[in-house]
Amino acid sequence: MENPVYPRYDYCVQPREVDLTKKATIIALGDYILHSAGEDADRIGFGIRRMQSADTTWVLSRMAIEVERFPDEYESYTIGTWVGEINRLMTTRNFVVEDAQGRRIAAATTNWAMIDMRTRQPLDLRDNIRYSEALIPIACPIDRAARIARIGGTLRDTHRIRYSDIDFNQHTNSMKYIQWMIDTLPLEKLTDRKMARLDINFIHETRYGQQVTIFGEETPETDLFEIRLAENDTPVCKASFRWSDPQR
Repeated sequence: MENPVYPRYDYCVQPREVDLTKKATIIALGDYILHSAGEDADRIGFGIRRMQSADTTWVLSRMAIEVERFPDEYESYTIGTWVGEINRLMTTRNFVVEDAQGRRIAAATTNWAMIDMRTRQPLDLRDNIRYSEALIPIACPIDRAARIARIGGTLRDTHRIRYSDIDFNQHTNSMKYIQWMIDTLPLEKLTDRKMARLDINFIHETRYGQQVTIFGEETPETDLFEIRLAENDTPVCKASFRWSDPQR
């Protein structure tokens, strides 16, 4: 990208957002990436509050984050974001995370559907001329969010969805899925390796009181996960965590 022009939003890593390495967690970074998406959607007139007043909303389908380094505790950084693509049922929103010196430390891409809240059916984004005007023709900064195949693996954990897991839609918060998966990993992997890329597919919504099972399989460089509804084995979320060289 040469001299990219897109909105940027300012953030600072708070102590509650770091782990024992004193760096922001992937959950905190992902949460702020989604927060910047919400801020920018408000700016262009397609924020959640306005959408819900018209009985529509956004649903996150896929997300990928590549990390060069995680920001340190109290470090300030910016997230630049823009709508990169629009097709019939899906729109792509991209992100670049930069430190205070303007150096890229992470990047992300997300896919979203706009749905009718009454029917739960997706809407044709091409029909919305005002949203099409928000498109900024800048290339995606990383490879597209991958479609993850069915994962076998072994049972790692079970979880009953609680009050602290749900958002204002009464669905499980997107970052909670990542938390449940990460919590099954050994502490040594989380402190001695660096997560270089996360791909996550959101397949089916989950609600308060439901129980899920978390399955995982491991290779030397990747951990694959699938979260399923315990009652019928329906996949609700899949993810791939790719690890790089040990942190220095």
